Amino acid sequence: METTEPEARMSHEVARWFGILKQRLLLRRLNETPDPATHLLIIRQANDAAFLACLTQYPLLTFPCLFEERAAAATDRARRQERRYWNSLELPAPACAA
Repeated sequence: METTEPEARMSHEVARWFGILKQRLLLRRLNETPDPATHLLIIRQANDAAFLACLTQYPLLTFPCLFEERAAAATDRARRQERRYWNSLELPAPACAA
């Protein structure tokens, strides 16, 4: 995990626990997501949520909720895009002769 400015404000012990929490939640979410194409989106959301959580006074409390919301939104977005893609490939129904 790269050290960013907000993370530098945390004590060493809090930063260590935060890293463990982030890793566990991220790995759990990746294991629950069968589509590897969505993994990159989830990892990005974990990093964004970690950054935002580190700006708060209680990063260990805020990160899980932020990450869950952002990861769920990214997964839903990826599913909608996939559905649109596959729907666009469907062949039109043949025209009936009159």
